[in-house]
Amino acid sequence: MPKVLSYTPAWLSRPSPGFDLFRSNDRKLSNKASEAGSKKGEQGTRRILAYRRTEYCNEIFVVVGNTIRWADLGQLKDDWEGEQDDRGVIRSIENGHQEKEKSFRTLKVSIHEQIHHLIPSPSGEFLAILTAHTVHIVVLPDPSHLGQADTGPIHPKRFTLGPTTHVLSQSPIASALWHPLGVGGYCIITVTKDAVVRLWELDTHNRSSFDSPALAINLKKLQFGSSAEDDFSPSKIGTNKSYSLDALDMEVVSACFGGNGSEIESGWCPMTLWLAMAEGDVYALCPLLPSRLQPPQSLVPSLTTTVTAHKSYLERELHRAYNESEIEQAKLFLEEQQQCDDQFEWLVEIDEQDPVLAKDEIDSSNGPFIYNRPSRLGPIPKLQGPFRITPEEIEDELELSDIHVIASRLDTRDYIDADESDDELSELPMSDLSSSVVCLLTRSGRVYVCLDIEGVKAQWLPQRKSKSTNKHMLSALHDLLVLEAVDTKQVEEVSATDWPVFTADVHSNYSFFVAHNRGVVFLSLDPWIGKLEDELRSNSSEAAGIEFRVDVLAEIAESFREQILKYNHKGDADRALHMTAPVVLQDSILGYFLLTTYDGQPQAVILDSPFDQNTQDRDYSLGYEYEPDLKMLTQGPAKSAYQPPQTLWAESALTRFRDTHVQSRHKKLLKDEIRLSSATLDVMTEAHRVLSEETHQLGIAASDLFRRCERLQEEFRDQIRRANEIASRVERLNDEDADDYDESNSDSARGSAKLDKRLLNARKRHHDISARHEALRKKLLRAGNRDLSDKEQSWITETNKMAMSVLTVGDDNALASEEQKHDLVERYNEARALAEDLVNQARDASKSSESEAKSVGMFKVPPDIRKEKVGKVMALLERETALVCAVQERLERISLSGT
Repeated sequence: MPKVLSYTPAWLSRPSPGFDLFRSNDRKLSNKASEAGSKKGEQGTRRILAYRRTEYCNEIFVVVGNTIRWADLGQLKDDWEGEQDDRGVIRSIENGHQEKEKSFRTLKVSIHEQIHHLIPSPSGEFLAILTAHTVHIVVLPDPSHLGQADTGPIHPKRFTLGPTTHVLSQSPIASALWHPLGVGGYCIITVTKDAVVRLWELDTHNRSSFDSPALAINLKKLQFGSSAEDDFSPSKIGTNKSYSLDALDMEVVSACFGGNGSEIESGWCPMTLWLAMAEGDVYALCPLLPSRLQPPQSLVPSLTTTVTAHKSYLERELHRAYNESEIEQAKLFLEEQQQCDDQFEWLVEIDEQDPVLAKDEIDSSNGPFIYNRPSRLGPIPKLQGPFRITPEEIEDELELSDIHVIASRLDTRDYIDADESDDELSELPMSDLSSSVVCLLTRSGRVYVCLDIEGVKAQWLPQRKSKSTNKHMLSALHDLLVLEAVDTKQVEEVSATDWPVFTADVHSNYSFFVAHNRGVVFLSLDPWIGKLEDELRSNSSEAAGIEFRVDVLAEIAESFREQILKYNHKGDADRALHMTAPVVLQDSILGYFLLTTYDGQPQAVILDSPFDQNTQDRDYSLGYEYEPDLKMLTQGPAKSAYQPPQTLWAESALTRFRDTHVQSRHKKLLKDEIRLSSATLDVMTEAHRVLSEETHQLGIAASDLFRRCERLQEEFRDQIRRANEIASRVERLNDEDADDYDESNSDSARGSAKLDKRLLNARKRHHDISARHEALRKKLLRAGNRDLSDKEQSWITETNKMAMSVLTVGDDNALASEEQKHDLVERYNEARALAEDLVNQARDASKSSESEAKSVGMFKVPPDIRKEKVGKVMALLERETALVCAVQERLERISLSGT
């Protein structure tokens, strides 16, 4: 689990070029931008930070006011280190201001509405800029423009996406996503709050591709669609919209794809679009694909194998249901079999194509290849959902704010060749789940971790209209099993204006961050993912013991939760409007780095990378000599450095008081003598209102600084007290041999002498133990020809005698063999005579005991003693009988071998 190493570094604190990257030069413009966002009441956390990883740069894009700034984090750090001298002080303000302007560039993009989202494409070529109602696509410049002498603004090429579709008169935009299977990252999905999904296939050489979408789906119509012949296109501008009570629940708040298109994901995941509604419903569209797709190499083979196996299973179950007269179950299997046949037909059409090698690829054997979307079943899939969230104890209406889906692991054992299986399976993370995990985030900051056991697969509507009443039965039966509910903040911290969001982690698929108005929380599902996968593998039957397995899975689900970053709230309810979703990156220069902004200031956290933990481990079995580690003193929790609030260094509003608050007819009063009049009273009232607000903010900032200073003094006192306790304990240990030294020596000398003596004794003991170990090792090496003990020698002698008495010597010494046979016969006769003698003795003893019992009537032997004696005699008889039988069998074998 990550450990916080440090908080906002110095190169992002004031004054530094990194801090100026996030600070607006014009306070008036920034205030207008924030006021515009608050007046419109737009919901959602702003994602105004975007990260693009290139070969040599860690590029960051940030919205300041309504302008986009572009910088390299590594260069910002280098500039800060270069500006400091040996004492760590900035050389000069003038020189520092000149370096700050060279640290970042400005992308000059003409956008009038307030920017809320920045979404870079997977290829890093485009940047999607989202406002409340509009979408803009910007072609990003080359990273070589950073660090040049020219620090002027850059005017990139910009396209307006849907100039007649995404406009102010239409529904606001809920989410925009780059398709993971789009060719070259040229496909983007936009989802509006009125449940309309649009797929855009961009072409910079064809502006018409930015004007109209390649595919548009109205989910409210698709929910009640009966066949592919229906019209599912969104309503045009000016047309009357039908009213439906069911349609009121379909207000989209967030959307995401089920995977990112990697080789280790299940085939259906990257083509599944998950949608979260405001009232708590969850829907899915699968498959949602562009006309030209670029899938990973494992997608088509894995899906073909899975669909073929499932098709065979359905055929067996359908035959069994008909034989057992289960009509309703047979109808369900028949409908699912039809969906499976459609999937098989869809995959066959892809497999029959001749794929085209992607652009800029030379090796045609490894791809990637480009396929065309199958056309037999149509481009519009069936809307699956709403999914039933179980157990039923979950609150009925979940006010969702975001959704995050973790793709299921690909099982490659069924289709990888035997020669390639070892290499492929070694790269597959076996700790991942074979089922998808759906994480739902509510407005109150609670995360519901749900397991999609059945999995979302491709489904289409019938090609023709049918009168069947079970067309939505499969979707209604699909459940999301809630394994765990994790609260990321306290009940008293819940705010009506808060809108928590997810941010994926860079190290583990099952780790993510939750950002809300109180800070950033890290959640990891890794502690129980492996146990859950073992539980799923151990249960092959789908029906047997389902209740017991649900209870077991709910008990083992215990996620790791840690507050990574905490914001200092001062009771302002509008603080959520200034919160930004964080970005997480891993770099050799920056490390495991989390960056966000709060109230216009950068907030960063440097975490302990799992890679750094692994490199510290040594494998001593490979020949490394053991060296005991010297453990450092345990460090306390990391604390963030004091960041002065903006009130202490921002420009006062009194400098613009004359232009903003004083009317033109009253400006003359400011130059004349003060006279008692209503106009003078109005001016003084306005000035007092502005000045009182500033003094109030200054008082809050000063009181916060005073409390921090007092807390710092208390912490210093506590540290001094702990240091004194440790020193006193060391002195008590050293006082034991205080009399062994001269009084002229100081206490420190006596203490160091004792410690040196103990160290020498420890080294001597270590040397003695090492010498003994070496001597034992050499002795064991020479112990190959050691002498036998007396018991071992006697056992060998007895074994030889038995061999000489039983086994024959061979054909060369027939006389010896005859003598051995004669000895065996004599021993057999002697044992037989001894056995008969013992039997006679036992019979005589029994007769004599009976006669004595009859003659002496007063004396009786207790029955238990008699039984014990008889039992002992019978045991001896059985033993002798067994010995005689064994000798007889051995004689027979010897006689047979001799003949």
